[in-house]
Amino acid sequence: MVVLFKTLLLSVSIFFCFSVNAQHLKVAYRAPWGITQLKYDDQELINIDKGVGLGIIVESFKFLENNKVEKDAWSYPISTSWNDATKEFTATVYWGTVVCRYQQVGDTLFMKVTLTNNIYDMFRGVSLSLLMLNIGKRPSNFQPSMPYYNNNIAGPAVVAANTDKYKLVVENIDVSKKVYAGLLEGSGSNGTIYRIWTGTAPFNGMGDFDPRVELRLGPKESFSYTIAARFCKVNTPVNVAAARSYEAFRENTPFRVAWKDKRPIGGLFLASYTGKVNTSNLRNWILLSGANNATSEAGKNELRKAALDYADKSIGYLKKMNAQGMITWDIEGQQFPHPFSYIGSPELTAKLAPEMEGIADEYFDKFRKAGFKTGICIRPDSVTFSGNWINHVPVKDPAATLIRKIAYARKRWGCTIFYIDSNVDPNGNPMAYDYFKEVRDKFPDVLLIPEHETGSYYRYTAPYEETRQGAMLVSEEVKALYPEAFMTLYVPDGISNDDESVKKLAASIKQGNILIFRAWFNDDPTNSIIQKAMKMSGTIK
Repeated sequence: MVVLFKTLLLSVSIFFCFSVNAQHLKVAYRAPWGITQLKYDDQELINIDKGVGLGIIVESFKFLENNKVEKDAWSYPISTSWNDATKEFTATVYWGTVVCRYQQVGDTLFMKVTLTNNIYDMFRGVSLSLLMLNIGKRPSNFQPSMPYYNNNIAGPAVVAANTDKYKLVVENIDVSKKVYAGLLEGSGSNGTIYRIWTGTAPFNGMGDFDPRVELRLGPKESFSYTIAARFCKVNTPVNVAAARSYEAFRENTPFRVAWKDKRPIGGLFLASYTGKVNTSNLRNWILLSGANNATSEAGKNELRKAALDYADKSIGYLKKMNAQGMITWDIEGQQFPHPFSYIGSPELTAKLAPEMEGIADEYFDKFRKAGFKTGICIRPDSVTFSGNWINHVPVKDPAATLIRKIAYARKRWGCTIFYIDSNVDPNGNPMAYDYFKEVRDKFPDVLLIPEHETGSYYRYTAPYEETRQGAMLVSEEVKALYPEAFMTLYVPDGISNDDESVKKLAASIKQGNILIFRAWFNDDPTNSIIQKAMKMSGTIK
């Protein structure tokens, strides 16, 4: 059955992108340039004679000088040649040769690239612009000036560009080879020009190059791989156009989130930073009346009663919404301003909020006894203390930090849901998805909800999104790779009480996404909208 499915998927791919009888792609070659013209129907993407587009450009390269010092430089050409019989373009540069062999099959142009190191040092890789296309208008699924690429590590080395007349799919078809393939917008072109780019070294200005892509070519050694430029029908799904790449990647890196319960989750907040220092209520508990100091016996008694009453009340709303569980964002209180307000270190509760230390166990126990899953906010960093202030400090191993915090909250409070706040690296980018693989390996039965994400996160987590930021559905690109992928969607303050909004929310639920609502009060009309959408979706009673 699996073999039959793969054969069927490949046949569909051929229909959409290899249809020889209805060929729309025309490619012409001539010495010394190689490709001199590339047309799709009546649209001229390359015409060397008219100054439209370009063929291959060998860009920057990296090498180890004397096998010790890493260097990079520009690949200034020494000579070029064209072999019309074999359709091979050869560029000779300082470090060696780049040979690109073209083969057209229907509306797909295959470009086999062979790199040969002719210097005495260790060659590490090169950035190549294979084709510069004048597509006339920025693809509808692209953002201005954004580069699009992948490398068979974080995801299949496939990028799709949606134009009015066709879908252009750029793919590294050698799925076992970790080589970047993508599309880069031409500088100053306002989206009219895109380069089909490939690289084993970063392009100029690339900030997230993965060193696992780099080569290790000694003198006279070569490395080959093939990039395909597929011109497909507009409505072709990318996972159909690049069926082999997607199937191979799924087999090697399967979807790992084993969380079947898609009912809503209640969000709970015990404190709220006020911007003022209140010495009688330093953690800014919203549960206190203000009559007692939170750290006094009377204050602790008031806080305990209020926290347990808050839990009972929240349990009522969780039941009303048919929720699966809750997340408490701030068991340590909110003594400090954003972005420090969510501490995300439950093991420090006794030090950061001593008045809550003796209450927290009873608080979480109420939810568990009522049949609800419990969750908490954690961060992949460490907290350091400086007088009356704290700092969140990056750690060498974020996965180990998350594992330690999860183990603590799981053992003490039975937590299985974890909102992961501020999961960024020192440069402010989402931290590497590999860390979440380590956490998932350790705890296969928990739900990880990272605040920030890349597409690769969906393999191991259910990333956090908000309707007030325009989110509603997991992207087509992610779903093409992992149909089971889902996100957690915070609904409050971002949804209207009209039929169209309810339909959109129902579509999100039907896609498998988990909604988060405010569970400590009767948050209508938001909660009523969620209930309508749940009923409309037909997937959650």
